Amino acid sequence: MKKKQFCPYCQHILSTKFIENRHRQYCPQCRSPLYENPIPATAAVYFNDNREILLVKRNVDPKKGEWCLPGGFVEMEETPEQCCVRELKEETNLQGEINRLMGVYLSDSPIYKSVLVIGYLLNGVSGEIMAGDDSEEVGFFSIDRLPTIAFESHRSLINDGVKLSTNFKFGPAGNADKMHFGAYVITSMNHLEMAKMACQAGARIIQYRDKDSDKRTVLNKAKQIRDITRQYNSLFIVNDYIDIACLAQADGVHLGQDDLPIQEARMILPDHSMVGVSTHSLEQALRAQADGADYIAIGPVFPTPTKEDYRAVGLEIVEKVVWAVSIPVVAIGGLRLKNMADLTEIGISNVAMVREFQQNTGQIVKEINRRFGIK
Repeated sequence: MKKKQFCPYCQHILSTKFIENRHRQYCPQCRSPLYENPIPATAAVYFNDNREILLVKRNVDPKKGEWCLPGGFVEMEETPEQCCVRELKEETNLQGEINRLMGVYLSDSPIYKSVLVIGYLLNGVSGEIMAGDDSEEVGFFSIDRLPTIAFESHRSLINDGVKLSTNFKFGPAGNADKMHFGAYVITSMNHLEMAKMACQAGARIIQYRDKDSDKRTVLNKAKQIRDITRQYNSLFIVNDYIDIACLAQADGVHLGQDDLPIQEARMILPDHSMVGVSTHSLEQALRAQADGADYIAIGPVFPTPTKEDYRAVGLEIVEKVVWAVSIPVVAIGGLRLKNMADLTEIGISNVAMVREFQQNTGQIVKEINRRFGIK
C-alpha cells in the first residue's frame, strides 16, 4: 500500500509528526494526524456432514489461483455477520447462518497493508454449490487433504474450526461427540524430526514434551514445531509450559496433576485454547472434566519406564473412564502396537505413546490411524 502524499480532506501536502508514541502522517493545514486503520474482512468456516471444509479458488489477486475460505470485505452500513453470509452466497451460491464467532486475525496485505479478518462458523447451509464472484472453483476438502491455503489468517481459522467442528467420534458416554485423534504423538529425542515425520504420515495431534532442555531451547523448538503442524493442519499441544504454549501460538497445553489448575491456566491462555489433563484414576478424570478440560489422558495403562512413579491403572479403570466422561479420552503408558486390540475393545480411539514413536515414526502413525479408521 503506497504512502499517502496529500491530505484527503484539504489536499495539503502531508508531513510526519510524533503523536501518541509513534510517527504518524500529519496535515499542517488541518492540524490533525491522518489515522489509518486495518480494512475489515470476513471469512466463512463451514464443514459438511462428512467433516469436509468448504473452500474457494480465487480468480483475483492477491493469491490468484490459490484456495481460501469464502469471504470478503465488509461494506458500508453492513455488519460483519451480514458480510460473511453475503460473501458466502456470492462466492459459492450457498446460503447459511452464523453459528458463532471463530476468531479475529490481523493479516498483512500487499494491497491494503493490513486486513482485520473476522471468521465465523456457519451452519444451516443450503443450496446448489457453484463458483461465483472472485472464485473460479468451489469444493469441499478433507482436513488431512487440504490444498495450500492462501492466507495465514485463513489457516488459523481452519485450525480453530478443526478444534470445534471436526475429527469427532461418538463415544460410549452418549452425552457428547469425542475427538478422534488416533495416534496422539508425544515427541522425544529429535523432536523436530519426529514431529515432521508424524505430520507427514497423517498425525492429527502433536504434543511437544521436553523435560531436558532449557526454556530458551524449548521455546525455539516449539515455534519450529508450530510451523510444521500448521503446514499439515495438525493440532499442536505443549506439555506443561503455559508460557511456551502462548509464545509459540500452540493450539493448547497439556497439564499434569501438579501443574496449574485448569481455570487458572485458562486465565493465561488465549481464547479457544485446548487444555488436556493427565489423570491416573476415575476420580481425577471426573474432576478434570468438571473443571473444564477439553480432553484427558488416562494412565499409565500398563507399566512404563517413562512413568515410574505411577502404578499402572489397568484396562478396567480405563474402560470405566471411557464410559464415565463425555470428553475425549487418550490412553497412555506402556502402549505398543501389540496391545492396541485390548484398547479398541473398551472404546478407546486415541492412544499416546513415547517409545513406540521413536523408531519408524511415520509407519507407526499410519498403522495406528489405520486401525482406528483414520484416513
